[in-house]
Amino acid sequence: MGNQYQESLENIEARLKTITDLITKKQEKFFDKVFIDNDEFQRLFKISPGTASNWREKGLIAYSQINNKIVYKIEDINKMLDDNYRPFKK
Repeated sequence: MGNQYQESLENIEARLKTITDLITKKQEKFFDKVFIDNDEFQRLFKISPGTASNWREKGLIAYSQINNKIVYKIEDINKMLDDNYRPFKK
């Protein structure tokens, strides 16, 4: 009975490691990107198309527009986050 329990525990640990590796790889892929499109930007921040448009119009986020396609540089997203960072107050 103990041996079967040990095998089950090892299987769970192996599956957790696989899942963790997949998540890490997916996160790395996202942050290795240089640009993301407007749909990805809206999903990332959980904002509506109108909010994304307002942020662009207010100059909160830099962007490129080619015809109707809007894209953002990851570095500009990081800059926006840094510029609007509010440190924790004690």
